[in-house]
Amino acid sequence: MKRITSLEAKELNQNFIKTRSKELDKIVEKETGNPTKKDAISSWFSLDELKEYIAFVENEGKSKNITVNGLRVYYGAYSKNEIKDDKKGLSTIFFVPTQAKVGSLQKDGVVTIEDSADIETIDGLNFGQNGNPPSEPYPQL
Repeated sequence: MKRITSLEAKELNQNFIKTRSKELDKIVEKETGNPTKKDAISSWFSLDELKEYIAFVENEGKSKNITVNGLRVYYGAYSKNEIKDDKKGLSTIFFVPTQAKVGSLQKDGVVTIEDSADIETIDGLNFGQNGNPPSEPYPQL
């Protein structure tokens, strides 16, 4: 397992804020016309949602004869036309399932990220909850 400590998580989050959030906030202002709206810097999914999604992906993979080997996390952004006002113009993350690339070598059943391809025939997972407020840094208490 590739865990990180809360200190490492805090450092990663602070580096993101220092190097990216001000520019992202400018984009949110441009997209929404609201100079006080700050971009989201976190998304939250319940354990039940994640377990349900993993079970869905595994079942869909089996029904389509696809061996799912992982989940890839992408960064995304909602448009200024997003129906949900609290998400308009904000950043998001979403998950998509992956499979081994054709011809990739597996050692002990492990495939590296370089050898994983996105599965476009199985739906991804999005619409986690933003931090409260969306720009609240780690740790949120």
